[in-house]
Amino acid sequence: MPARQVSDILNDIRSVHRKLAARYRELNAAASDERVKLLLEDMQHREQQFEQCVGQYVSDDGSAILDTWLQFVPEEGIRIDRIADWLAEPKDLAGLVAETLAVNAALCETYRAMAKEAPTPELHELFLSLAQLEEQIDCHYAKVLLD
Repeated sequence: MPARQVSDILNDIRSVHRKLAARYRELNAAASDERVKLLLEDMQHREQQFEQCVGQYVSDDGSAILDTWLQFVPEEGIRIDRIADWLAEPKDLAGLVAETLAVNAALCETYRAMAKEAPTPELHELFLSLAQLEEQIDCHYAKVLLD
């Protein structure tokens, strides 16, 4: 497995969330169901917030963590920038949420794998925090489905 710098991994994560937000914006423009449109707006907003959150961390020039190299990056981490490509054209609200939950689960699994391999407590905490944020988003979407 190749080594990757933490700053590159975080930039890939930001890219995934930008792609997801753009995808939800596209779907919103094509949607006719008001419930779907509202959910898409919410999903787009959450993806933008997640991307901005990681972006603030990346722009912290004083963080030595960003310069850290991870020697054994999980294979999923190498392909993290392609996860957003999993999205298909959802047929309904339930399909859209199920699709998003699958993407979030893949991201969460990747973050947990990277946390496990992290060489420092700070990196472990960073990737664990990202996994927990994804899980919070999952809970929100699961509630949407139940309502």
